[in-house]
Amino acid sequence: MSRVLSMACPHCGSTATCRNTRTLSPLYREVTYQCRNVECGHIWVCGLEAIRTLSPSAIPAPGISIPLSPHIRQRALAAQLALEALDE
Repeated sequence: MSRVLSMACPHCGSTATCRNTRTLSPLYREVTYQCRNVECGHIWVCGLEAIRTLSPSAIPAPGISIPLSPHIRQRALAAQLALEALDE
């Protein structure tokens, strides 16, 4: 199931819809939007970027590095410290 990526027009506040996307890298995509208000007619490009990981992938791709969110880093650190305590 696909979702329509929409947002509000920055000028008139009407709903705008995604008209096109262009992948520039595995982590970055440009999205072209068009305002649905015919009196406004604004068309613009936004950037869509992967910025942090909330749940690590079970099959991570080589060369892809998305920073871990703070709560994931804390959990990983706590797990590492618990393992080190068991080794002692």
